[in-house]
Amino acid sequence: MPYNPYDSLNTIEYIGPRPQKPKKNFFGGWVILVISVAMALFFGRPLLASLKSEQVIGTQAAADSIIEELSENASASHKLAVAALSLTKLENTESPVNNSAELLLMAYQSALGINVKDLLHEDMTNAFSQYPQLWYERGPNKEIDASRVQNLQRLFHRSGDDFRAADPLVGDVIFWTLPDGNAHAAIIVPGPGLHSKEKWIVHHWQGAVVWENKLNDFIMPLGRYRFGQ
Repeated sequence: MPYNPYDSLNTIEYIGPRPQKPKKNFFGGWVILVISVAMALFFGRPLLASLKSEQVIGTQAAADSIIEELSENASASHKLAVAALSLTKLENTESPVNNSAELLLMAYQSALGINVKDLLHEDMTNAFSQYPQLWYERGPNKEIDASRVQNLQRLFHRSGDDFRAADPLVGDVIFWTLPDGNAHAAIIVPGPGLHSKEKWIVHHWQGAVVWENKLNDFIMPLGRYRFGQ
């Protein structure tokens, strides 16, 4: 009988517990999925709204039409909306608006003859401690206080009611804190054409005064006011 060199290799018997397949944590997987979907909806909502709003942008011709319609009503809120829409018609080189604070100052002066800068300085002089202490100032500074949206929001809050919980109306001024921590403000106006029943905003965005349907883009507003109306 021929010799087989593999005859000496015997099967090794395994002694111990029977190997078990790892159990799938079905519940844990669903929890992760639900959290992922929730985060995607939360953070993706502004992006989706932004993409939607960019499909329809208010034109100068549409602004003229809305301005003519609003001008038939002499209410302070409509005058403020007219002033805001008028600022959207200026070319960037002509516009005196460089941020959302200047937008409010210009609109109030043009529409209602209200010098918000003077009112702010007067109130800050009388109640400086009631204003945001974010810039290490020791007292009011008339030259720069009105350029800070946080100060304007506090003035509006101290001078009138917060209508954040009520339905938005044309002429309302709304304040937010953006994701980057910067304060932002806008004036609510009607939408153009077929969107005239919608509430849009005029605000300073990416270097220009724009008219867009982005009222719901920014979550958790700081307040919404009808100051001076």
